[in-house]
Amino acid sequence: MHATEYSLEPWKPAAHLYRVSCSVAQPNPGGQRFTLPAWIPGSYLIRDFAHQIVAITAECNAAPVAVTKCDNQTWECAPCAGRLTVTCEIYARDESVRAAYLDTRRGFFNGTSVFLRPDGYADAPCNVHIAPPQTPVEGQWQIASTLRPVAVDAAGFGDYQAENYAQLIDHPVAMGEVDLVEFSAGGKPHGIALLGRHDADRERLAQDLARVCDTQVRLFGELPVEGYLFLAQVVGEGYGGLEHRDCSMLQVARNSLPAPGAQTDELPDAYMNLLGLCSHEYFHLWNVKRIQPQAVAESDLTREAYFRDLWAYEGVTSYYDDLALVRARLLSQEGYLKKLASAATRLQQTPGRRRQTLADSSFDAWTKFYRPDENTPNAVVSYYGKGGLLCLCLDLALRLASQGDLSLDVLMQKAWAQYGRPEIPVPDGGLEQLCIELGGDELEDFFSRYVHATDELPLAELLAEFGVGCEQVLSDEKEGATPSAITAQGLRLVANASEVRLQYVLDNSAAQAAGLSPGDVLVAINGLRITSANLPARLKRLAGTGKQDLQFFRGDELLSTHLDIVEPQTDSWRFSLDETAPQRAIRRRESWLSGVV
Repeated sequence: MHATEYSLEPWKPAAHLYRVSCSVAQPNPGGQRFTLPAWIPGSYLIRDFAHQIVAITAECNAAPVAVTKCDNQTWECAPCAGRLTVTCEIYARDESVRAAYLDTRRGFFNGTSVFLRPDGYADAPCNVHIAPPQTPVEGQWQIASTLRPVAVDAAGFGDYQAENYAQLIDHPVAMGEVDLVEFSAGGKPHGIALLGRHDADRERLAQDLARVCDTQVRLFGELPVEGYLFLAQVVGEGYGGLEHRDCSMLQVARNSLPAPGAQTDELPDAYMNLLGLCSHEYFHLWNVKRIQPQAVAESDLTREAYFRDLWAYEGVTSYYDDLALVRARLLSQEGYLKKLASAATRLQQTPGRRRQTLADSSFDAWTKFYRPDENTPNAVVSYYGKGGLLCLCLDLALRLASQGDLSLDVLMQKAWAQYGRPEIPVPDGGLEQLCIELGGDELEDFFSRYVHATDELPLAELLAEFGVGCEQVLSDEKEGATPSAITAQGLRLVANASEVRLQYVLDNSAAQAAGLSPGDVLVAINGLRITSANLPARLKRLAGTGKQDLQFFRGDELLSTHLDIVEPQTDSWRFSLDETAPQRAIRRRESWLSGVV
């Protein structure tokens, strides 16, 4: 089959425009169609990337050809004989990890945002020419990508190849002044390409990432790539990641990078979160990109790919991202338990956990999780957050029932051998079934209660068997949490707002009974002004004294209601090492957190 030929140019950086061409030698004689994906694997929402195409033209043997738009993401060219080339101008100003961006400082793109797929050519080889910018840009631009180079210059501009369209769109490209920090993990070359101004301790970053990656490689026993690259956009504020087969696209805040001279035992939370993000995306190299859901593997990316065990991919990965930091000795056991407690608290404070199962959360990701609104906490539970805690419970339950012979580690190794290494797509429910085969039929009840129903997770009971003390406490402002005096009323405030503006009002709460709604601005209780600073103390003082007069704005109308202020609730978890626990429990804990049987 003839190759599909692509060319991409950062055409007008100041206007955020790429110019991208797609060319086929033997177009369909009845009219060749071209399609741009509607979503990108790893981010389960129809994103309509085609809406950023601002112009599209075609020519056959250098003569213009008519182009007709068929739907949101498909175009058809008039019949022609000879080489057909379609050229798009694409507006790129999305700094997230999912799409494309271009300005005079830098550019990056995912193939799903810029490369049309000619119908009938999905399995054809792809040749790509990436040109340097022709208009003035800042600095000396270079290319950072895991696309296979064929003939490139010293800066990386030139010709690349991919085996097929699916491989083409799985290699994002970054360009600009790239600072490549190199290291080795699993005996193979790795790197993190920093795109943007920074003052990071490069040596520290390389050292710590190597430890994280080596820890993940040891879990699976092999590294199925010849190298790996983290592509990191360095921005003032931001956070995010998206997995690919042998790289990942990251968005990292400048102050999350390690400052020169940072001490091993004093890693800032922001840097620890960055390492956790890298750990998460690296784990996806195995889980999702090779242990792959069948629905995703079979999707043509033009419509949703529904499946009910997204929790088994994002939840498992969320569980292992911070656990790997403990096993790599970058995060203390105490620090890890604090992170677990924060996740458990978020779940505890989410009424949606009683209404939506993890299976339904997975299936509904397309319409609910990625499209949050003011009612999301009341109706939705996160397959990331609850999924990660479920996998914690599953890991501990397997270890406990088998006296340490089984674990989630063993399950993932089995999944790798059965599905990942041979690259056999996993049917919906496949990982759940594999776990039942491994751990016994009694696990059917576990999945029935915690995945397919909304029973509360047995966190405290299981953690106690591993030498971890669990208690529910009042939220403390000093810990960075919303004070219990506020959460007890069912209120969630817009963060960092100068006014007391409600972001959420939780179901079956005092605030809901008082008729408050998201967007309302609270201004006074009993005629006295309230602010975000004095609200917790006012609520504590008035708790349990009956209904109080509350004044608030809804839009531009000043309204009044009566709020029956309730006592603060113990709605936060605190986990701690219990050194008074039986020795067998402490041994279980050490085996779990070290990854050593």
